[in-house]
Amino acid sequence: MMGYQSILFAVCAKTFAINEGLPPRDERVDRFFKVIYLERGLAIGALAFLVGLILLGAAVLQWKSAHFGRLDYAVTMRWVIPGATLTALGFQTVLSSFFVSILGMKRRL
Repeated sequence: MMGYQSILFAVCAKTFAINEGLPPRDERVDRFFKVIYLERGLAIGALAFLVGLILLGAAVLQWKSAHFGRLDYAVTMRWVIPGATLTALGFQTVLSSFFVSILGMKRRL
């Protein structure tokens, strides 16, 4: 999660810096934004969030089938850890997609 946050911070910082004219335009950044744009970022983030919720829901259903009693943690954590991670990363991707899109807008003076 921290690595993903670091990558998002780097993308945001680079986008802001280029739009402010601090470094020259970067061809790699231009290619990145041709592949990953707002709608695609939202779709990827929403898909990850949804898959995470499904995994977490499956874990709750397992717990329900155990009558909300004791669970086999080795089995349950195989659902909960990826579910929580995908949910957090998906939500973060959606918000970051909006933020980078805002940073990339040209200002009117």
